[in-house]
Amino acid sequence: MTDIRTQAIREAYASTTSDVMLGTVELRHPAFLEDGEPVALRFVGDGVNHDLLLEAEAPVNAGEVVTFTAMPFGFTPPSSEEGQVPSVSFWIDNVSSHVHRHLQAAVRVRAPILVTWREYIAGLAGPQQRIDGIELANVKVSATRATASARLNDWPDRLFPGRIYTRDAFPTLS
Repeated sequence: MTDIRTQAIREAYASTTSDVMLGTVELRHPAFLEDGEPVALRFVGDGVNHDLLLEAEAPVNAGEVVTFTAMPFGFTPPSSEEGQVPSVSFWIDNVSSHVHRHLQAAVRVRAPILVTWREYIAGLAGPQQRIDGIELANVKVSATRATASARLNDWPDRLFPGRIYTRDAFPTLS
């Protein structure tokens, strides 16, 4: 039996008129630096690099068009069972030396790797859905794959699709 969140996601996917939905992930950590400047590692899972617009509230490069690098990744969504601590299993395949270098640097700095998951619909500007505040733990890197468990402290309390409907933002609400 599927939960209401899964049903809502399926309905949203079915209602799109676009053929292409792009799942992306962004990794951030204080040790992810290039030329002394903080960088975010951004991946898209469809096998092709994409230049995509970030939202105005993005932690890095807010409101800019940035490149998401093609890299196979995936995760298992958290369980919504009562009494279970929400946890996500996360992986990235074909880890390049560039990504490997950043992950090894992150091991030396005591801070969590933060993740933002975004979903884009091809042809529309900006992400259509975003989940922020995911922290990676137990990161393991091999020659070809990086794995981690992730937690989102308030995952069960998140709204789908992540919007808060207020009278100021939506004046027609009664």
